Amino acid sequence: MLLNPKKTQQNSGGRNTEEIDPFDAPVPGQSLTDEPGKWPWDKPPAMSDPDDAVDYVVQKIEDNPDTKEDIDKFLMAGTPVESIVNTISFTGFAEGMWSPDIAEMIKFPLSAYFAMRAIDEGYPLVMFNNDNPNEDVTDEQVIDSLRENNPQALETMQQLITDAHTSTPVADQSFLDAGPPVPEDMAMLEGEIGVPEEDMIMADINEGGMI
Repeated sequence: MLLNPKKTQQNSGGRNTEEIDPFDAPVPGQSLTDEPGKWPWDKPPAMSDPDDAVDYVVQKIEDNPDTKEDIDKFLMAGTPVESIVNTISFTGFAEGMWSPDIAEMIKFPLSAYFAMRAIDEGYPLVMFNNDNPNEDVTDEQVIDSLRENNPQALETMQQLITDAHTSTPVADQSFLDAGPPVPEDMAMLEGEIGVPEEDMIMADINEGGMI
């Protein structure tokens, strides 16, 4: 089954999606039938001590002027330390240098090493990938993401808000968890179905306590 025919059409080299075999995918458990030790990470790691792994990375940087210069360029450009450390830890695992748990354990000391280096050299220190406070997720981005990835959830939210606008109040609603009143002058959604406009959905949801 094609989960996203639009993206599949783009990634299929112009071929019609009907020409793609939906069964052309790995069989569950297929990797267990491969020859053991075929990949570097499928063999015993070269290092089992996180201290040795940290010393190996630091020594490799300090002993290689080209590598040190590349690291300095990344730090000077404001590349987050988190990104540098994640790349090094994963690459070491993929090359069979250490196991996944060691890859996680070395992230903190390596982050401290790169942070100290950035401070000593006078480079702007950016520790994490989301250090920019201006990159908050907007309501429009949430709506666009729902429309692209989960249109059924968006449709359900629209229907709930429509029901809240059109439902007839009953005599006794004390048993309900009443939220704030819904504005009566809210615009209607585009099209013929007559539901609130998408750019007002998040306001309704936040006011009604649905999130």
